[in-house]
Amino acid sequence: MNSMELTPLSFTIGFVVVLVIATLRFYYPFRYQYLCLLFRRSPNGVKRLLHRSYRKNRSAVGLLDRATMEILEGHYDEAEKFVLKGIQQILQVRGLRNQLIRTFFYSHLSWILYYRGQYKESLEISIRLYERVPSTPNILALISCNLARVGEIGRAIEVSAKLKQMKRISPTILLSCEAEIEAAKGNIQKALKLLDQAKLQKKSHFSIYFIHYEIEKRIGELNKSA
Repeated sequence: MNSMELTPLSFTIGFVVVLVIATLRFYYPFRYQYLCLLFRRSPNGVKRLLHRSYRKNRSAVGLLDRATMEILEGHYDEAEKFVLKGIQQILQVRGLRNQLIRTFFYSHLSWILYYRGQYKESLEISIRLYERVPSTPNILALISCNLARVGEIGRAIEVSAKLKQMKRISPTILLSCEAEIEAAKGNIQKALKLLDQAKLQKKSHFSIYFIHYEIEKRIGELNKSA
């Protein structure tokens, strides 16, 4: 038999090798994010990893991680600068990975706008994101909260009902959304109770969704209006 002849076994091995290499190349820029998930209970560890990603990653992922770090520290204007720079960079490059990163950038932008009180702008972006990735619970949660903040309580409740049907939703997300709906209804004490419960949940210091600082700030706002 010719040693160069392609056999089913050699074809399978070659295919697996190519697939593994392609997968590693696709996910390699996200390596610091995976490490952040391992150290998500350590705020200092997460901060160091995100900063290292920004210094080491030459791709847009580094800008994304720097934006994440700025959001977690409450520096929303700085975070927006890195998000917009990343979006400009991504729009110039095609590819599946860049489409994924672009979604992350717009998700970050929608949360930045929400935290700054620009609810209509955040709502517009989050609805577009949900149309692209309807299986993403954090975007659905943001839509519900934005709707509650702009006074569209009925729609907020409908979206919240869809959110509750999803699996493995963070209690912090569910409680925060429910709190915003109750606050929009005028049930301030109930909203405060829900936010207190959200604050006590186990927190990932890598998540930008309903960060502890913003929950505390919202509690302060509601206490003043009570």
